[in-house]
Amino acid sequence: MYICEHIFINMLGLSIEITTDLETFVKSDESKLSYAKSPIGSEFFIKNFGLLFQKGVQPIELLMEEWEGIPYFFATKKGSLPFDILSASFFLLTRYEEYLHHEKNPTQPFTATNSIGYQYHFLEIPIVDIWVSRLKKALQEKYPNLEFASGEGATISVIEVAKAFKYKHKGILRTLLRGIAYFFTLQWTPLRQLIRVVIGKRKDPYDFYEALIAYFEEKKLHPTFFFLLGDYNYYDQGLSYNNVKYKYLIKHVADYAIVSVLGSYDAIFHQEILSKERERMINIINRPVRRFRSNNNLLPLPELYRNLADSEFKEDYTMCYPTHLGFRSGTCTPYIFYDIRLEVQIPILVHTCVLHWQQIDKQCPKEMFYKIEKIKQQTQELGGNFVSIFSPEYLSKAPNRFSIYKTIQEY
Repeated sequence: MYICEHIFINMLGLSIEITTDLETFVKSDESKLSYAKSPIGSEFFIKNFGLLFQKGVQPIELLMEEWEGIPYFFATKKGSLPFDILSASFFLLTRYEEYLHHEKNPTQPFTATNSIGYQYHFLEIPIVDIWVSRLKKALQEKYPNLEFASGEGATISVIEVAKAFKYKHKGILRTLLRGIAYFFTLQWTPLRQLIRVVIGKRKDPYDFYEALIAYFEEKKLHPTFFFLLGDYNYYDQGLSYNNVKYKYLIKHVADYAIVSVLGSYDAIFHQEILSKERERMINIINRPVRRFRSNNNLLPLPELYRNLADSEFKEDYTMCYPTHLGFRSGTCTPYIFYDIRLEVQIPILVHTCVLHWQQIDKQCPKEMFYKIEKIKQQTQELGGNFVSIFSPEYLSKAPNRFSIYKTIQEY
């Protein structure tokens, strides 16, 4: 039911009725599709591989094949398609492979290199959307009168702010300790930079906020800023959520863009802390807070999405690989998450993020830009979204970083 509704209603824009009653199906004069072990008549037929009727998570051997240059798995010999598109899409969207990984390696995070997308070289394409576009073509050939909706692709900019400033507003003790550390390690350039920022002779290196706002206003873009509001700890070393200057910055940015929560390390694993950080943001901006992104890209599934729903978040922007360009869940279309263990939908809209700023310096710039241009063109053709994640920290590292950022948004 879940994957049928997502593909046929959300992605293809069709109005469908699902039935398990054979007589109702046979008597219907509408365009028909059956999902079973064998066809009922001459209808469009997808042979059932079996995954959707399994209980819980079970080991699966994946055999990869190709369909006109595009990989697929869960092949079936008889059907209108060469494979079970419903099971294959379900496998990727629910992150079935991540459950399997954590059963074998409970203490090891799931990385891009663990994924079948990386191992079978389809990480950089929205493979689910490509499959669905071919399903659409096959349905049109079978039922020419079917009317499909066409999605409009979008470029979505996400700015994550774990450290709002490099030197400013950090308090006398933290600033003094950093200066002493620079002095005793003979780091004269950053020491001079720190002093000039503190005495007001230079702008803080991370202070790109006015430039970003002006750019978004000029290009009529609608970004989302995620600010860290967790308590100070080893993993989260931003400004205090009580810092007056920090709160002013958040309020100011909220006048021009959507502002939401960048979840701290503790919030990822504790629902009560997650709710507390959401309340902190609500109290600062005085408006609803729906969106979430995990700091440090931590994504424990399905626990995080359960906690997000319990904390009244509605959308998540954590579904990405910080080390590799591509589609972690195989799609450029936002989707509601499905909890395999509880066998229920979790009301969190998942946005798959394609590009994270940490990836950019790890590849040849020419090759990176070529890949980004190709991905953006493909997502636009498929009516999906290209979501990129940047930070003030990245923009500060070299004079050309802001130009790189703008180039990526405008491809």
